[in-house]
Amino acid sequence: MARMNYKVDVPSCFVGLILEKCELPYENHGHVVLADPSPILFYRISSTEIRCLVDVPGQKIPSISNGDLSNYLKTVVAPQIPVGMKDAFVATIDKGNIRTMANRSMPAVPHPTPGALLMGDAFNMRHPLTGGGMTVALSDIVVLRNLLMPLHDLHDSYTLCKYLESFYTLRKPVASTINTLAGALYKVFCASGDEARQEMREACFDYLSLGGVFSNGPVSLLSGLNPRPLSLVVHFFAVAIFGVGRLLLPFPSPKRMWIGARLISGASGIIFPIIKAEGVRQMFFPATVAAYYRAPPTQ
Repeated sequence: MARMNYKVDVPSCFVGLILEKCELPYENHGHVVLADPSPILFYRISSTEIRCLVDVPGQKIPSISNGDLSNYLKTVVAPQIPVGMKDAFVATIDKGNIRTMANRSMPAVPHPTPGALLMGDAFNMRHPLTGGGMTVALSDIVVLRNLLMPLHDLHDSYTLCKYLESFYTLRKPVASTINTLAGALYKVFCASGDEARQEMREACFDYLSLGGVFSNGPVSLLSGLNPRPLSLVVHFFAVAIFGVGRLLLPFPSPKRMWIGARLISGASGIIFPIIKAEGVRQMFFPATVAAYYRAPPTQ
């Protein structure tokens, strides 16, 4: 059995509710409400039900048993819910049908083990804000299938383990792009008392609202259709530069220039640690990793 000894980060928790008999502001679309202190998700799961996921920062949430969580949802979260859904949100809380889960993040660190291969959340986790976990898992399955397809004998576990080391490199374009985007977007979308971080949050929303390549590009990255980490970095810093441009136009001031500088610095502080955890070489230069060219074992 392969063991993962690396620390799992828990940036937040989700509080889940099922809202009944209400309508989304835009049907057939998922919704992200940029609330304070962190995002709220809505998406339809049946003709009569909408799933709501309230993100609560930190590793602990208010107690359910003594009513603290219900009070938090009604006093802090409910006022930020879209008007047409607020009554259903409060009614669900009153019914007491509330579920919670910890949101975990864990970089993929290879543990070559003869006879075993970790996949899914046992191997790699990212914040579920973007719903990228299943995309990464299915992409990993395709990579593994392609590696196993030319093989006719799976009994030599040691040789097979050596060959499958290429799996960890070949999966990187899709996995690292989605992982980095999920972590970066969560940090950007969380409310902050820092004026520069708040500007970055608003710039991200307005950037996506421009449509065209400004929305299609990030969505293709998010969905795994564009597995290019460099495109992610370009779009991320395009958002930061867009935010600085909004600050400096039409007339820059020393204060706005200082906020702009902090915005760029803050953006770098968000994305570069995530990229470092994913592996710079594996993300941007996978062809330089020896396992990238590993051929199937001969009979």
